[in-house]
Amino acid sequence: MRIIFAGTPENAALGLDLVSKHHEVALVITREDAEVGRKRLLTPSPVAQKASELGLPLLKANRVGGAELELVSAADAEIALVIAFGSLIPQSALDALPWWNIHFSLLPLWRGASPLQQSILSGGVGAGVSLFELDAGMDTGPILAQTPIQPLENETTGEALTRFTVAGIDLFLDAAEKFPVAKPQVGDATYAPKLDRQSARLGLGLNALEVHRVVMAFNPEPMAWCELNGSPVRILESRSMGKSSWVQDAQKPGRVTKSAERILLECGEGTQLELVRVQPAGKQVMPAADWYRGLGGEVVLA
Repeated sequence: MRIIFAGTPENAALGLDLVSKHHEVALVITREDAEVGRKRLLTPSPVAQKASELGLPLLKANRVGGAELELVSAADAEIALVIAFGSLIPQSALDALPWWNIHFSLLPLWRGASPLQQSILSGGVGAGVSLFELDAGMDTGPILAQTPIQPLENETTGEALTRFTVAGIDLFLDAAEKFPVAKPQVGDATYAPKLDRQSARLGLGLNALEVHRVVMAFNPEPMAWCELNGSPVRILESRSMGKSSWVQDAQKPGRVTKSAERILLECGEGTQLELVRVQPAGKQVMPAADWYRGLGGEVVLA
């Protein structure tokens, strides 16, 4: 089958690689090169890099307008597959051929920009993958296929995204053979807004399991953080200790202590969370034990 593929980030590049092994990719659409890193170097998207590696026709565009639509029509494709393209597909393009989208939740739960993160934050509510046909709304189109998948207890969004993307491609490959009848979404919708740095600030009054979910959900971006003496400290990795290990008499959320080889963060409701990797302001990512060892005295995060 001839398909058009539209996507931008790393997991979309994985999807492109997988689908290209089974179908002819007539055109790849990705967003224009963007400035990356402290030096703001203009860099092709991961999908652009993968398309070049595979020798596929490539179109860089931040929107699918008139000129882009001509290339879409000239591709003579049967289906367009979208994974995190980063821009709405206009009605003029939707009228040209079916556009199928892989979305990382069980729609209509978690429509929007951060479905997997919200699933992790909610303890797995709505977790899974949906393949649906795009329409003019925001993730409102009819469902072609769905599969539930649960994030693992100590799995970051970045780690989970690989598993979920592979599952999404499996849904697409199966649907591309069977062409199932798309069915309207059923149930009450919830929304997953774009995450920003402020929403990644840890509320240490939450219990340890809730704090752990924030750490997992916000990795790789924008990363959970709190403050030590007014300077930000990013928490990249933590480890859930499970209810049976929770301490019941901790009285100071934010205090960091050491027990054997573990660095423990006291959270709300008398619970503790093990810190694994952190990044203090202006420094490299480091094991939490090395960070704690270099501080001395009482350590209280806020």
